[in-house]
Amino acid sequence: MDDKKLWLKISGSITYYFKSYNRKLSNEELWVDYVEYALPDIEEDGVHTYLDKQTLERIVVDENMMNKAKVAFIERLEKRRDKEDPVVDEKKVLAPVIDFLKYKK
Repeated sequence: MDDKKLWLKISGSITYYFKSYNRKLSNEELWVDYVEYALPDIEEDGVHTYLDKQTLERIVVDENMMNKAKVAFIERLEKRRDKEDPVVDEKKVLAPVIDFLKYKK
């Protein structure tokens, strides 16, 4: 597969990944999660691969393509975060604590 087709597939997988992601994670944490999801290093030898869903064949992703994917991933993520509402951690107060020592008398 040539680089252009591979880039189209990786670009599409980035878009698909953004349909549901954890907003609380940082950009770098999301990048690591995406790489584990879409471009895993299966044999843990530093070679990342992409699974072509049509042929079920693993395609080696070179360092230049990984850098290009990271730049595109971070840029798209920052654009998406600019458009989103900020995530607010809600602190739920269930109920005031009852001190039973007051009622024991």
